[in-house]
Amino acid sequence: MDYYNIYEKKMKKLIEFKKHLILKNIDAYIIPKHDLFFSEELMESDERLKFISNFSGSAGWGVITASHKLKSAIISDGRYQEQLKKEVSQKEFVILDGGLNKIIEFLNSYKQIKIIGVDTKLITINQFKFLESELKIKNKKFMLSNKNLVDEIWNNKPTITQQKIVDVDTKYVGENFVSKMKRLSKIILNHSSEALITFKPDAISWLLNIRGNQLKYTPVVRCFALIHKSKKIHLFFEHDLPQLSKLYHGKIVLTNINKFQSILKMFAGESFLIDYNSTPMFVLSALKKNKIKYKHSSCPISSLKVIKNSVEQKNFKEVHKIDGLAFIKFWSWFEQLDKNNMFDEEYHAKKLFEYRSVSKLFKSNSFPTISAFGKNGSVIHYRYTKGKSKKIKSNNLYLIDSGGQYLNGTTDVTRVLIHGQPTNDMKAKYTIVLKGHLSLSNLLFPKGTLGKEIDSIARAALWLNKLDYAHGTGHGVGFYSNVHEGPVSISKTNSYELKPGMVISNEPGYYGSKFGIRIENLELIQKVGNFLSFETLTLIPYEKKLIDKSLLSKTEINQINKYHKLVNEKIRPLINRRDGDLVNFLNSKTSIL
Repeated sequence: MDYYNIYEKKMKKLIEFKKHLILKNIDAYIIPKHDLFFSEELMESDERLKFISNFSGSAGWGVITASHKLKSAIISDGRYQEQLKKEVSQKEFVILDGGLNKIIEFLNSYKQIKIIGVDTKLITINQFKFLESELKIKNKKFMLSNKNLVDEIWNNKPTITQQKIVDVDTKYVGENFVSKMKRLSKIILNHSSEALITFKPDAISWLLNIRGNQLKYTPVVRCFALIHKSKKIHLFFEHDLPQLSKLYHGKIVLTNINKFQSILKMFAGESFLIDYNSTPMFVLSALKKNKIKYKHSSCPISSLKVIKNSVEQKNFKEVHKIDGLAFIKFWSWFEQLDKNNMFDEEYHAKKLFEYRSVSKLFKSNSFPTISAFGKNGSVIHYRYTKGKSKKIKSNNLYLIDSGGQYLNGTTDVTRVLIHGQPTNDMKAKYTIVLKGHLSLSNLLFPKGTLGKEIDSIARAALWLNKLDYAHGTGHGVGFYSNVHEGPVSISKTNSYELKPGMVISNEPGYYGSKFGIRIENLELIQKVGNFLSFETLTLIPYEKKLIDKSLLSKTEINQINKYHKLVNEKIRPLINRRDGDLVNFLNSKTSIL
């Protein structure tokens, strides 16, 4: 049978796109897992890489070759390698571990690929510059367009929900828009510039104290902004203009992206700040066309928002009491299940959502819950299939990584539970991960320390046992915003300084063939004289059934007992006095090790 007919039956979307590339005289097309704002969470209408390849992870690249004789490539980092193998056809795609470097290696390996297409709205200035400089060595050229070729063959694209914008009360965020704008204006002037262009919805939402509704888990307003030192702000929207609720109207103008060029004409001859790492390529040509000077600067709003003020810190502590109580209720329910009548991963995720949603301040989950039983826990960013998830049973590990978006903060926690009894191997692996987690949590470090300089602290206990994990140790967390907040993280490559007021996760892990383990708390960085330390925000016990006490030092045992005492003191007053069973459960889980 003709190969092309078989191919068309199995990969109809892919073959249709390949034909489209041939008509456009393009040899390969780069499809990022991005939208206009380089968001981690995308609307369904922006899931172009998923549409073409079936890959549903939150980070990655596709390189689609026009020739049916050449495999295409799908690229992502270590978190998604197992997921890629499950979701993507390896008959049609080469699966690669990495980022832009792998795109370059893949394209340079084929002499017949000469013209490469890319959407200038979906690639940053620095990403493009790097690709162009490395690929021109092999005489490869780009065909740039602000029209996306995937969209041209994507029939019946998902509809786009009209955005609604609401204000966030200063009793939650602690600082009004006028104050924030004054701080930002000083930074713009200090850079000898007149304006800032930012494509970071979380930064804009923070600055204006507003939130949106278009994304399921991330309550930011999806737009980009031109912020002038005169304090006039233009917000640009990719689709229909949003509905408003009490938005500060002083000098804020809402308009469609189609008006971007005409509005830039008003600023001819001025100098703008733009972040080459988060601004799409099309902006450069627009600025040049309107004779606007520009200089690179990391988004100053991101540097401001990552430091939580005293009100935000107080609210973060309060929201973790609410979240801790919800999880304790869920955990108690889980342990009371009959081993012969247990539920699946999806049901458990929904059950935890129910307990969280009791709070009037709760708005949504902060990301899709990772509810993974047994070997599914070995997939770092596992996603269960709705209606077909695995049933949870006794005597194996259940990993649940989840979080909530509340008006008074964002939460993210991972715990490993067990219904029944663990094996010695389970206990050993859990305790090793816990030792790494405790080491980082207990760390005292000097001011000026970078995220990459303490990543190994959480890995040391695993390394001693010839184990490691293929993800960073911690990520920044926004306030009722992105659960993954840049620019700070604890990872092997992050060069951003850790500062007081930042909230960051602490989540080492182990991923074997039969089960996965990850232990995650959120930590608040605080001053201790001239040094810094972590204050744990998460208020949920570790699973004592999984701890091998013989592997712990006295200091580690005392640290666990101290933390469990704190959890009990903070959570017990929130439990209804008539719920004696829940009090007993909490007391049991937080008793002395």
